[in-house]
Amino acid sequence: MAPARQTRDDALDRLPLPYSTALRLHDAGVKDAVIAECVGVEPEGLQTLMEIARAKLAATGYFD
Repeated sequence: MAPARQTRDDALDRLPLPYSTALRLHDAGVKDAVIAECVGVEPEGLQTLMEIARAKLAATGYFD
């Protein structure tokens, strides 16, 4: 029997909080400046954090 496919929410739950928070806020359409403030990074560093968050999400086995 094939393993059940995890949902995006399940995969996000497996990430460290700053990464899952950033991705969830982005999914909800929150502005980048607000996301950066919420996760405690400078706005200039948000793109890098988001790239890492997406890589960590992929490492859970979840792919869009």
